[in-house]
Amino acid sequence: MEKIWEIKATKIKNKQKNNKKEILNKLLDQRGICSPEAKKRYLKPKLSYLSDPFLMPEMDKAVNRIKKAVKNKQQILIYGDYDVDGITSTALLSRFFKKAFNLEVKTFIPDRIKDGYGLSLSALKKNLEFDLIITVDCGITAIKEAEFLKDQGIDLIITDHHTPSDLLPEAKAIINHHLVKIDNYFAAEIAGVGTAYKLAQALSPISIAENKAEFLPLVALGTVADIAPLKNENRIFVKKGLQLLVENEILGLKILIEELKLDLKNISAGQIGYIIAPPLNAAGRIDNPKLALNLLISENKEESIQIAKKLIKTNKKRQKQEEKIYKNAESKIKNLNLEKEKSIILADSSWHSGIIGIVASRLLEKYNLPVILFAIDSQTKTAKGSARSIANLNIYQALKSCQSKIIDFGGHKAAAGLNLELDNFEKFKSLFQDYLKNNLSEEDYVKKIKIDLDLSLELITKEFILKLQKFKPFGVSNPAPKFIFKNLKAKKCYQMGKDNKHLKIYLENGVQAVAFNLGKQAAAIASSNFDLVAQPEINYWQGKENLQLKVKDYRLTADSKTVLVFENENYLFYDYRNQLNKKNTLLTILNSGIINQGAVYLNQKKQRKYLKSDQPEHYFFGSEYQFENEFSHLIFYSLPFSLTHFYKIINAFQKSQKQPKIKIILLFTELDFKYNCQVIAYLKKQEIAAKTENELDFKGSIRYNKLSRRMDNCRSLEELAFQDNLFELITNVSNFKEDKNGS
Repeated sequence: MEKIWEIKATKIKNKQKNNKKEILNKLLDQRGICSPEAKKRYLKPKLSYLSDPFLMPEMDKAVNRIKKAVKNKQQILIYGDYDVDGITSTALLSRFFKKAFNLEVKTFIPDRIKDGYGLSLSALKKNLEFDLIITVDCGITAIKEAEFLKDQGIDLIITDHHTPSDLLPEAKAIINHHLVKIDNYFAAEIAGVGTAYKLAQALSPISIAENKAEFLPLVALGTVADIAPLKNENRIFVKKGLQLLVENEILGLKILIEELKLDLKNISAGQIGYIIAPPLNAAGRIDNPKLALNLLISENKEESIQIAKKLIKTNKKRQKQEEKIYKNAESKIKNLNLEKEKSIILADSSWHSGIIGIVASRLLEKYNLPVILFAIDSQTKTAKGSARSIANLNIYQALKSCQSKIIDFGGHKAAAGLNLELDNFEKFKSLFQDYLKNNLSEEDYVKKIKIDLDLSLELITKEFILKLQKFKPFGVSNPAPKFIFKNLKAKKCYQMGKDNKHLKIYLENGVQAVAFNLGKQAAAIASSNFDLVAQPEINYWQGKENLQLKVKDYRLTADSKTVLVFENENYLFYDYRNQLNKKNTLLTILNSGIINQGAVYLNQKKQRKYLKSDQPEHYFFGSEYQFENEFSHLIFYSLPFSLTHFYKIINAFQKSQKQPKIKIILLFTELDFKYNCQVIAYLKKQEIAAKTENELDFKGSIRYNKLSRRMDNCRSLEELAFQDNLFELITNVSNFKEDKNGS
């Protein structure tokens, strides 16, 4: 398998009919939004749903210390970070102190190259005139920096959202959602700017409420740019922040959006991530991050226009450098043994440390392997790295296992930054790859596309698509719903776009599909039946509305390289049913490296004997079996004779294995059902002959009646096993109660 399409085992009744309410409820269930209260919060988010900021430990200490500083007119510094999350956090608190306390606080954004990430001694030594320093989006691991400030008599309040280490810095207060010990904490995954907002919310709820259009767009911008999960508190921040953009309370942001030729009234989370955030980030990557901060706090229109234009120009320069690094990295990848190393770890002295993170993300998307790129500093003989991770790897934990070879590191599950001495590069690489070998399986490296539901084209109406809009804003942990549409046929399709890179497909019911970067597949799609994973949308073009599927992926219906996997809490069913050559498919799967050791049910003795000799590392069994080893997958090459038979094999396998979810590959075909019927019919024929020869009524025979029931059970399993999807089969296995009279 080269790719997995994974769909949760949720059955839609009457999917051919107008059953949109059930579909919307199923989509909410898929996102873990099940109770009426949770659905209300999701579909109609309100600011009143935001959690109490004082649930965060030491919030009261932070509030008391800040209010004391304000009252005594002490010097306060907001110390931020050079990415969009850090810049918006700094801008938010700067604006807040002005509105709530009529106080102009000082701000500091470190230079990526000169100061490095977070609190640094060199940067702090430039800021010793302050009585209180408040960090935003950084500081949670700054042990020695906190000690330095304490020695200088400067109080420190840390607000950060990054993962704390075992030892916390010594500060007047630490505000971090990871320190909240409450089940189902609503603000459990807020970004740095969300953390800063919680502090402001605690300091002056009245000011926060009265000036929400001045604060929430900043929270939305930083949250999306930092790729924070768009659920719970983050979802409210982003939804309300996008709505409040039109009130134009943040002059610089309004001007930047205009300069980017976007419609202020219809800004999406996607446009923030891909269009608005990059110019702001570019300042921190290759220029002065203070530029981006000045844009977000400026009240001067001419100044804002000049800054916005400069940021857009800087971003174009960054894009050129990015492309150069990307091509250079690609040339280095040719010399790697990716099959062995299972990662891309590269370093170069010509690479810019502010750009390697973007390149790492692009390489991750292409290769679906963990990526760590390092920019080498030849003078200090150190390397600054940026890491990006695949879905099944927590990159922060992986780096933690290698910390003996790292100077410092920080981040979260999906992305991290680190520094190391150049002499330790190969040792670090070896340690990291050992961690991958010990913690990931081959299947973890297979690219997965999550599918919400299996639908038919006739459900795609304007009304249905408009209902889906209630699920916006889309982003991490709240993606646009993706559906699988099976066994489609194109009425016509044609290539479009520059170099014919894209594809337009005309389907049934007036529905069109647009498939980006699939132009080369035009001939295959035009001549074959195919399946699509797509997001329904309304396309507005030249004053006309068209119902459109935005294609995320496709496969020809007969293709076995992309496998559809049905999942519930206990099982993963891999659908390889009715392959034209199932023996070749089996051998391909067994030899792919995905399966460590497979247990293969095969009810024909000759085939079983041959495969046992050809594939001795795997276990082939028939009516008798013992699962004594640890197997990665259970494979049904043949169709069992009944649901009871099917369940007994699965149950015995499950009891013998340690894995929490059993991986089951279905390879049987309709020919297997016919073979089973022939076997049972042959046994019945023998029984009839025996009874007739002895002048007995064969219909009264216990064995004959048992075989008749066996035939009925065989047909019942066939009805389940060859349905279009496997939901009902999985449900029957999960809730199975053995028929004592069956077989």
